Amino acid sequence: MNRSAMKVALDVLFERLAVFVAAGTLFAALTVMAAQVVCRYFLGDSLVWSEEVARYALVWSSMIGAAVAYRQGGHVAITNLVERLPPMLRTIVARIVHLLILAFGCLVAWTGWALAARNFARHQLSAALQIDIAWVNLAIPAGGLLIAIAAVEAIITATKPSAGVTTL
Repeated sequence: MNRSAMKVALDVLFERLAVFVAAGTLFAALTVMAAQVVCRYFLGDSLVWSEEVARYALVWSSMIGAAVAYRQGGHVAITNLVERLPPMLRTIVARIVHLLILAFGCLVAWTGWALAARNFARHQLSAALQIDIAWVNLAIPAGGLLIAIAAVEAIITATKPSAGVTTL
């Protein structure tokens, strides 16, 4: 697969699918929390499952959203020292930073998968929804894997570690 086809595939993965999942789960969490407020304060009865749905949706939104933000350069980075380096050295430092992030993403994916697999084996259910808690835990390896994929792309393209807020 050539570089432009890979970029298109990664754009679809991150900019379409991952953004949709992160935004959709965040919207679901906010909607359920709003419904809980309406039910509790206006109808006098609460939704017993709303807190779990909101929490689990926020876990998925956070993990997937962190990977999208990393790929888009949306995380904060302190780059005062790096910006003073010669261009070639800046590229080397950027690749080292992305290698560290790749290692972190792989670690998160590996340990998250181990956690999810243990919970699938135990058939641990959530209290209110009675769903297998492992489905919630799958957000951890999914986010870690997406971070690792974005880090590999950043290493290949030698992008800056952050295109967002770069100095404090």
